[in-house]
Amino acid sequence: MVTEEFPVGSVVVGTDGSENAHQAVDWAAAEAARRGVGLHVVYAFPWIARARAWEFSPPPEVTENGERVVAAAVARVAERCPGVTVTTEVLVESPAIALVEASRRAGLVVVGARGHGQDEDSLLGSVAQKVTAHARTHVVVVRGESPAGEEAPVVVGMDPEEGAPEAMEFAFEEAQRRGTRLIVVQGDQEDMAYPDYPDAVVSGHYDAAASEFAKVTAERLNEWHRRFPDVPVELRLVRERPVRALVRASAEASIVVVGSRGRGGLAGLLLGSVSRGVASRAPVVAVIRSAGVPKH
Repeated sequence: MVTEEFPVGSVVVGTDGSENAHQAVDWAAAEAARRGVGLHVVYAFPWIARARAWEFSPPPEVTENGERVVAAAVARVAERCPGVTVTTEVLVESPAIALVEASRRAGLVVVGARGHGQDEDSLLGSVAQKVTAHARTHVVVVRGESPAGEEAPVVVGMDPEEGAPEAMEFAFEEAQRRGTRLIVVQGDQEDMAYPDYPDAVVSGHYDAAASEFAKVTAERLNEWHRRFPDVPVELRLVRERPVRALVRASAEASIVVVGSRGRGGLAGLLLGSVSRGVASRAPVVAVIRSAGVPKH
Protein backbone atom coordinates (compact mmCIF):
# COMPACT_ATOMS: atom_id res chain seq x y z
CA MET A 1 0.00 0.00 0.00
CA VAL A 2 1.37 3.41 -0.96
CA THR A 3 1.57 5.98 1.83
CA GLU A 4 3.73 9.09 1.77
CA GLU A 5 3.75 11.82 4.40
CA PHE A 6 3.22 15.15 2.72
CA PRO A 7 4.60 18.58 3.64
CA VAL A 8 2.43 20.82 5.78
CA GLY A 9 0.61 23.36 3.60
CA SER A 10 0.31 21.11 0.54
CA VAL A 11 -2.77 21.07 -1.65
CA VAL A 12 -4.62 17.79 -1.00
CA VAL A 13 -6.94 16.26 -3.59
CA GLY A 14 -9.05 13.13 -3.55
CA THR A 15 -9.35 10.89 -6.59
CA ASP A 16 -11.20 7.73 -7.58
CA GLY A 17 -10.09 7.69 -11.22
CA SER A 18 -13.34 9.12 -12.58
CA GLU A 19 -13.56 11.95 -15.10
CA ASN A 20 -14.77 14.30 -12.38
CA ALA A 21 -11.80 13.31 -10.23
CA HIS A 22 -9.46 14.06 -13.16
CA GLN A 23 -10.86 17.59 -13.26
CA ALA A 24 -10.32 17.96 -9.51
CA VAL A 25 -6.72 16.70 -9.83
CA ASP A 26 -6.05 19.10 -12.71
CA TRP A 27 -7.43 22.03 -10.74
CA ALA A 28 -5.51 21.07 -7.61
CA ALA A 29 -2.23 20.68 -9.52
CA ALA A 30 -2.61 24.11 -11.12
CA GLU A 31 -3.38 25.64 -7.71
CA ALA A 32 -0.35 23.94 -6.16
CA ALA A 33 1.77 25.44 -8.95
CA ARG A 34 0.30 28.91 -8.31
CA ARG A 35 1.06 28.58 -4.59
CA GLY A 36 4.47 27.02 -5.02
CA VAL A 37 3.60 24.04 -2.79
CA GLY A 38 3.33 20.28 -3.17
CA LEU A 39 0.31 18.23 -4.22
CA HIS A 40 -0.88 15.23 -2.22
CA VAL A 41 -3.18 12.79 -4.04
CA VAL A 42 -5.42 10.58 -1.88
CA TYR A 43 -7.24 7.45 -3.02
CA ALA A 44 -9.43 6.02 -0.27
CA PHE A 45 -11.89 3.17 -0.43
CA PRO A 46 -14.16 1.91 2.37
CA TRP A 47 -14.00 -1.70 3.43
CA ILE A 48 -16.62 -3.76 5.29
CA ALA A 49 -17.10 -1.97 8.62
CA ARG A 50 -16.81 -5.06 10.82
CA ALA A 51 -13.87 -6.41 8.83
CA ARG A 52 -11.41 -4.34 10.84
CA ALA A 53 -12.47 -5.97 14.08
CA TRP A 54 -12.18 -9.38 12.44
CA GLU A 55 -8.88 -8.43 10.80
CA PHE A 56 -10.15 -9.20 7.32
CA SER A 57 -8.01 -7.40 4.77
CA PRO A 58 -9.35 -6.23 1.42
CA PRO A 59 -8.38 -8.37 -1.58
CA PRO A 60 -4.96 -7.40 -3.01
CA GLU A 61 -6.46 -6.39 -6.34
CA VAL A 62 -8.51 -3.67 -4.61
CA THR A 63 -5.40 -2.05 -3.18
CA GLU A 64 -3.52 -2.56 -6.44
CA ASN A 65 -6.28 -0.74 -8.30
CA GLY A 66 -5.90 2.22 -5.94
CA GLU A 67 -2.18 2.27 -6.59
CA ARG A 68 -2.84 2.32 -10.34
CA VAL A 69 -5.27 5.21 -9.93
CA VAL A 70 -2.80 7.37 -8.00
CA ALA A 71 0.03 6.44 -10.40
CA ALA A 72 -2.13 7.65 -13.29
CA ALA A 73 -2.83 10.87 -11.38
CA VAL A 74 0.90 11.42 -10.82
CA ALA A 75 1.57 10.93 -14.53
CA ARG A 76 -1.24 13.35 -15.38
CA VAL A 77 0.20 16.02 -13.09
CA ALA A 78 3.72 15.49 -14.44
CA GLU A 79 2.43 16.14 -17.95
CA ARG A 80 0.33 19.20 -17.12
CA CYS A 81 2.26 20.79 -14.23
CA PRO A 82 5.77 19.32 -14.42
CA GLY A 83 7.19 21.54 -11.65
CA VAL A 84 4.80 20.30 -8.96
CA THR A 85 6.06 17.76 -6.42
CA VAL A 86 3.48 15.01 -5.88
CA THR A 87 3.01 12.65 -2.93
CA THR A 88 0.36 9.95 -2.82
CA GLU A 89 -1.66 7.87 -0.40
CA VAL A 90 -3.83 4.76 -0.81
CA LEU A 91 -6.03 4.11 2.20
CA VAL A 92 -8.64 1.64 3.37
CA GLU A 93 -10.96 4.32 4.68
CA SER A 94 -14.06 6.34 3.92
CA PRO A 95 -13.00 8.97 1.34
CA ALA A 96 -14.58 11.76 3.40
CA ILE A 97 -12.82 10.68 6.59
CA ALA A 98 -9.49 10.34 4.77
CA LEU A 99 -9.73 13.85 3.32
CA VAL A 100 -10.86 15.41 6.59
CA GLU A 101 -7.91 13.75 8.34
CA ALA A 102 -5.53 15.00 5.64
CA SER A 103 -6.94 18.51 6.09
CA ARG A 104 -5.07 18.73 9.42
CA ARG A 105 -1.81 19.20 7.49
CA ALA A 106 -3.14 20.67 4.25
CA GLY A 107 -3.16 24.27 3.11
CA LEU A 108 -6.19 23.48 0.95
CA VAL A 109 -8.35 20.42 0.23
CA VAL A 110 -9.84 19.86 -3.23
CA VAL A 111 -12.72 17.47 -3.80
CA GLY A 112 -14.70 16.64 -6.92
CA ALA A 113 -18.50 16.56 -6.83
CA ARG A 114 -20.75 14.69 -9.19
CA GLY A 115 -23.85 14.31 -7.02
CA HIS A 116 -27.24 13.63 -8.56
CA GLY A 117 -30.76 14.46 -7.48
CA GLN A 118 -32.89 17.52 -6.89
CA ASP A 119 -31.98 18.59 -3.35
CA GLU A 120 -28.84 20.57 -2.58
CA ASP A 121 -27.10 17.85 -0.57
CA SER A 122 -27.56 15.31 -3.37
CA LEU A 123 -26.34 17.83 -5.91
CA LEU A 124 -23.27 18.55 -3.81
CA GLY A 125 -22.50 14.86 -3.25
CA SER A 126 -22.04 13.09 0.04
CA VAL A 127 -18.22 13.17 0.11
CA ALA A 128 -18.02 16.86 -0.82
CA GLN A 129 -20.75 17.69 1.68
CA LYS A 130 -18.97 15.91 4.55
CA VAL A 131 -15.54 17.28 3.70
CA THR A 132 -16.68 20.90 3.39
CA ALA A 133 -18.57 20.59 6.66
CA HIS A 134 -15.79 19.03 8.72
CA ALA A 135 -12.40 19.85 7.17
CA ARG A 136 -9.87 21.70 9.30
CA THR A 137 -8.94 24.00 6.43
CA HIS A 138 -10.51 25.60 3.36
CA VAL A 139 -12.08 23.33 0.73
CA VAL A 140 -12.51 23.76 -3.02
CA VAL A 141 -15.36 21.84 -4.64
CA VAL A 142 -14.81 21.14 -8.34
CA ARG A 143 -17.94 20.23 -10.30
CA GLY A 144 -16.37 20.87 -13.71
CA GLU A 145 -14.21 23.29 -15.62
CA SER A 146 -14.95 26.97 -15.28
CA PRO A 147 -16.68 28.11 -18.50
CA ALA A 148 -14.80 31.41 -18.32
CA GLY A 149 -11.34 29.84 -17.96
CA GLU A 150 -8.56 30.03 -15.39
CA GLU A 151 -7.68 33.65 -16.21
CA ALA A 152 -11.21 34.89 -15.53
CA PRO A 153 -12.02 37.05 -12.48
CA VAL A 154 -12.36 35.67 -8.98
CA VAL A 155 -15.86 36.16 -7.51
CA VAL A 156 -16.46 36.42 -3.77
CA GLY A 157 -19.62 36.73 -1.72
CA MET A 158 -19.42 39.50 0.88
CA ASP A 159 -21.60 39.22 3.97
CA PRO A 160 -23.43 42.52 4.63
CA GLU A 161 -23.20 42.06 8.40
CA GLU A 162 -19.81 40.57 9.19
CA GLY A 163 -18.00 41.26 5.93
CA ALA A 164 -16.78 37.63 5.55
CA PRO A 165 -13.14 38.55 6.34
CA GLU A 166 -11.71 35.05 5.82
CA ALA A 167 -13.43 34.66 2.46
CA MET A 168 -12.37 38.15 1.40
CA GLU A 169 -8.72 37.50 2.27
CA PHE A 170 -8.72 34.18 0.40
CA ALA A 171 -10.36 35.82 -2.64
CA PHE A 172 -7.92 38.73 -2.78
CA GLU A 173 -4.96 36.36 -2.45
CA GLU A 174 -6.37 34.10 -5.15
CA ALA A 175 -6.93 37.03 -7.52
CA GLN A 176 -3.39 38.21 -6.82
CA ARG A 177 -1.96 34.75 -7.58
CA ARG A 178 -3.90 34.59 -10.84
CA GLY A 179 -3.17 38.18 -11.84
CA THR A 180 -6.85 38.87 -12.37
CA ARG A 181 -9.55 41.15 -10.99
CA LEU A 182 -11.93 40.50 -8.14
CA ILE A 183 -15.71 40.80 -8.33
CA VAL A 184 -17.34 41.30 -4.92
CA VAL A 185 -21.02 40.31 -4.86
CA GLN A 186 -23.30 41.24 -1.98
CA GLY A 187 -26.83 39.93 -2.18
CA ASP A 188 -29.60 40.04 0.39
CA GLN A 189 -31.66 37.38 2.15
CA GLU A 190 -34.36 39.80 3.40
CA ASP A 191 -37.78 39.55 1.70
CA MET A 192 -38.32 43.31 1.93
CA ALA A 193 -35.30 43.84 -0.31
CA TYR A 194 -37.24 42.74 -3.38
CA PRO A 195 -39.53 44.88 -5.55
CA ASP A 196 -42.62 42.70 -5.06
CA TYR A 197 -42.62 43.00 -1.24
CA PRO A 198 -46.23 44.01 -0.41
CA ASP A 199 -45.63 46.44 2.50
CA ALA A 200 -44.32 49.70 1.04
CA VAL A 201 -43.78 51.26 4.48
CA VAL A 202 -41.54 48.43 5.64
CA SER A 203 -39.65 48.28 2.36
CA GLY A 204 -39.14 52.04 2.50
CA HIS A 205 -37.47 51.79 5.90
CA TYR A 206 -35.42 48.91 4.57
CA ASP A 207 -34.19 51.09 1.69
CA ALA A 208 -32.79 53.60 4.18
CA ALA A 209 -31.07 50.86 6.18
CA ALA A 210 -29.68 49.30 2.99
CA SER A 211 -28.13 52.63 2.06
CA GLU A 212 -26.24 52.68 5.36
CA PHE A 213 -25.14 49.08 4.86
CA ALA A 214 -23.80 50.05 1.44
CA LYS A 215 -21.60 52.73 3.01
CA VAL A 216 -20.20 50.23 5.51
CA THR A 217 -19.54 47.75 2.69
CA ALA A 218 -17.68 50.40 0.65
CA GLU A 219 -15.52 51.30 3.66
CA ARG A 220 -14.67 47.64 4.29
CA LEU A 221 -13.79 47.14 0.66
CA ASN A 222 -11.52 50.19 0.66
CA GLU A 223 -9.61 48.70 3.58
CA TRP A 224 -9.11 45.46 1.66
CA HIS A 225 -8.01 47.35 -1.43
CA ARG A 226 -5.37 49.16 0.58
CA ARG A 227 -3.96 45.76 1.57
CA PHE A 228 -4.08 44.47 -2.02
CA PRO A 229 -3.58 47.59 -4.17
CA ASP A 230 -2.63 45.59 -7.28
CA VAL A 231 -5.95 43.72 -7.44
CA PRO A 232 -8.66 45.55 -9.45
CA VAL A 233 -11.99 45.32 -7.65
CA GLU A 234 -15.61 45.61 -8.79
CA LEU A 235 -18.41 45.79 -6.21
CA ARG A 236 -21.88 44.54 -7.11
CA LEU A 237 -24.67 45.31 -4.64
CA VAL A 238 -27.65 43.31 -5.84
CA ARG A 239 -31.19 42.88 -4.56
CA GLU A 240 -31.17 39.18 -5.14
CA ARG A 241 -30.73 36.05 -3.06
CA PRO A 242 -26.98 35.51 -2.47
CA VAL A 243 -27.00 31.97 -3.88
CA ARG A 244 -28.71 33.05 -7.09
CA ALA A 245 -26.45 36.09 -7.48
CA LEU A 246 -23.25 34.12 -6.93
CA VAL A 247 -24.26 31.24 -9.20
CA ARG A 248 -25.11 33.78 -11.89
CA ALA A 249 -21.70 35.42 -11.45
CA SER A 250 -19.96 32.03 -11.64
CA ALA A 251 -20.50 32.03 -15.41
CA GLU A 252 -17.82 34.72 -15.71
CA ALA A 253 -15.53 33.52 -12.91
CA SER A 254 -12.52 31.24 -12.59
CA ILE A 255 -13.62 30.44 -9.03
CA VAL A 256 -16.34 31.55 -6.63
CA VAL A 257 -15.37 32.10 -2.99
CA VAL A 258 -17.91 31.81 -0.17
CA GLY A 259 -17.59 31.89 3.59
CA SER A 260 -18.94 29.16 5.84
CA ARG A 261 -20.32 30.41 9.13
CA GLY A 262 -23.29 28.08 9.59
CA ARG A 263 -24.64 27.57 13.09
CA GLY A 264 -25.48 24.40 14.96
CA GLY A 265 -24.05 20.92 15.36
CA LEU A 266 -25.39 19.19 12.26
CA ALA A 267 -23.15 18.85 9.23
CA GLY A 268 -25.61 20.55 6.91
CA LEU A 269 -25.95 23.51 9.25
CA LEU A 270 -22.22 23.75 9.75
CA LEU A 271 -21.75 24.24 6.04
CA GLY A 272 -24.36 27.00 5.87
CA SER A 273 -27.17 27.57 3.40
CA VAL A 274 -25.37 30.01 1.08
CA SER A 275 -22.11 28.08 0.85
CA ARG A 276 -23.98 24.80 0.36
CA GLY A 277 -26.25 26.29 -2.29
CA VAL A 278 -23.40 27.82 -4.30
CA ALA A 279 -21.19 24.71 -4.01
CA SER A 280 -24.12 22.65 -5.31
CA ARG A 281 -24.43 24.68 -8.51
CA ALA A 282 -21.29 26.58 -9.50
CA PRO A 283 -18.41 24.83 -11.33
CA VAL A 284 -15.55 25.71 -8.94
CA VAL A 285 -16.25 26.95 -5.41
CA ALA A 286 -13.93 27.65 -2.49
CA VAL A 287 -15.70 27.18 0.84
CA ILE A 288 -13.75 29.19 3.40
CA ARG A 289 -13.86 28.22 7.04
CA SER A 290 -14.63 31.18 9.27
CA ALA A 291 -12.91 31.64 12.60
CA GLY A 292 -16.19 31.17 14.47
CA VAL A 293 -17.00 27.75 12.98
CA PRO A 294 -16.09 24.96 15.41
CA LYS A 295 -13.26 22.62 14.49
CA HIS A 296 -13.85 18.94 15.10
